[in-house]
Amino acid sequence: MIPALAPIFHGPLEPYADTLVLPGDKPGAFPLSELLDPARLDAALDDVAAHFGGEDRRALASLFSIHYVHILMPVVVVANLVLGHHLPVALDDLALVLDEEGLPDHFVLPHDGHADGEADPFVRFRPLVFEHLEPVFAALAARSGLSTKVLWTNAANLFEAILRELEGTGQVPAAVAAGDLLVAAPRWPGGARNPFHAPVRYEPGPGGEGRWRRVCCVRYLLPERGYCSNCPHVLAGKKRDDAKIAPGAIFARLGSR
Repeated sequence: MIPALAPIFHGPLEPYADTLVLPGDKPGAFPLSELLDPARLDAALDDVAAHFGGEDRRALASLFSIHYVHILMPVVVVANLVLGHHLPVALDDLALVLDEEGLPDHFVLPHDGHADGEADPFVRFRPLVFEHLEPVFAALAARSGLSTKVLWTNAANLFEAILRELEGTGQVPAAVAAGDLLVAAPRWPGGARNPFHAPVRYEPGPGGEGRWRRVCCVRYLLPERGYCSNCPHVLAGKKRDDAKIAPGAIFARLGSR
């Protein structure tokens, strides 16, 4: 655990206490910038395929990215929003540890960051979005053929889920509001498309009101994996079922009038 971040490691965030570490805490780390090398990234995806099966590189890249953002983002986002603490996220400054399945397990930070009084969420999260995730996602897309829309939805879906988790505590409304500003904006200041814009929608689905991804993560293409519980295909299937009304049901409705 990074001592400066100890106040946030309770409740849902407790399992993430050791996902970001300082130099010397975890063996097997390699410079994160090396992951962008095509041969190194291909080898990483080969390792994932060896453990999870399947030959569809799109699904393997999506699975890799989901683990990647779940290791990186929860602590980075909550530290920023709740503690006003900026962690170093530049690609050239970080190292990565992969687990035995070839998936991201830990990030090694060069230092424990610093307090940051910046209020603008677009300034606060620009390094994470454009200086870190964008080149990683571009490399994954290039080696797998997966659309970057899927990769960005994997990250933005998590970001929005973190906001809803914080909202549920009722303790940091200003932090949640700052994050929601970023999610609500279709464009970044200056006009660039905002890849974190509206990754989910809320509407009724199987089981009642639901939270649904706008873009499928395509992990169902891997062996023995179906759709995720918040997959847009699940919602689309419900809508198709609702639209299919048997003739007998129609006459029954007419007769009851």
